[in-house]
Amino acid sequence: MNTRERIYEKALALFTDRGYDVTPMSLVAKEVGLTKAGLYYYVCSKEHLLFLIHEYYLKKDFIPIVEEAERISDPEDRLTYFIESYTRLLARDPAPRVLIHEANRLAPEHYRIIRQIWKRGFDAIRDGISDLAISGKGKKLNKTFAAFAAIGMCSWVFYWFDYFRRESAEELSKNFAEIFLKGILKH
Repeated sequence: MNTRERIYEKALALFTDRGYDVTPMSLVAKEVGLTKAGLYYYVCSKEHLLFLIHEYYLKKDFIPIVEEAERISDPEDRLTYFIESYTRLLARDPAPRVLIHEANRLAPEHYRIIRQIWKRGFDAIRDGISDLAISGKGKKLNKTFAAFAAIGMCSWVFYWFDYFRRESAEELSKNFAEIFLKGILKH
C-alpha cells in the first residue's frame, strides 16, 4: 500500500470512528506517520482529502461493479448483479457511509465529479428497469423512482446491518435482489 492509500484508509477509519468534523488533520497525519506539513504534501485541505478518499473508494470498489453491470446485456441479470454486488460491498464495511453522508461537504467542483461517478450506477439500474419494461418483462414504473428505491434499499444497510455477522451479507444481497425484482417484474 502506498502512502496515498495509507492516508485514505487511515483518514476514512478516523472519520468513521470519530466523525468528520472532530477529526483534525494533525491526527490523520499522526496515524499515517507523517507530520502535518507532510500530510499537506499529499492533500490541499481536509475537504480535498475527503474528495480524494471518496474518489479512491469509488474507483476501487464501486466502478468495477458498474462496469461489470454495464457489460451484462440481459436487464434482469444486470439488475440482479448490481443489487447483489452493491449490497455485498456495503455490508462488507460501514466506513463508506461517511462518504455518502459527508458528500455535501465537498466543494462544488469535487461534488460534480463524485456525482458523475454515482450517476453511472444510477443509470445502470434505471436503464435495466427501462429495458425490462420495454421487453414486456417489467412493469411500467417510473424508472427514476424505482432506481432510487433500489439504491436507497441497498444504501440503508449501514443503519441496521450487523457487521459482526458479515457472513450473512451474501444472503442479504440475494434477498434484496429478489425483493426488488419481484416488485418490478410482471408475474
